[in-house]
Amino acid sequence: MSGATLYIKKDMHLSNMQIEILLGIINIYSLIGSAAAGRTFDWIGRRYTIVVACAIFFIEALLMGLATNYAFLKVGHFVLGIGVGYTLMIASVYTAEVAPASSRGFLTSFPEVFINT
Repeated sequence: MSGATLYIKKDMHLSNMQIEILLGIINIYSLIGSAAAGRTFDWIGRRYTIVVACAIFFIEALLMGLATNYAFLKVGHFVLGIGVGYTLMIASVYTAEVAPASSRGFLTSFPEVFINT
């Protein structure tokens, strides 16, 4: 997203503050998605929660691709944050359930390693 911000800023005539809010608020939105994911995978199961997360990302891609103004971009980023929260929560849980015991810790640490690097 950081490479696209130059073009988004120019095409939509956004200020630096609007870009910073747009990019920085995703962490709060992903917190909401993580909280919702826990309830969702207890309710419909792990596999179907992954399908829900993929559907959320598909909807987000449509919203961001069709965005015509700043408010529409914010809605797209809200949906993106929900999807990120779902994915971060379900990936480790599902991996821990299906991975053999000998490699479980190694495999479940991947999302944390890739987020922090």
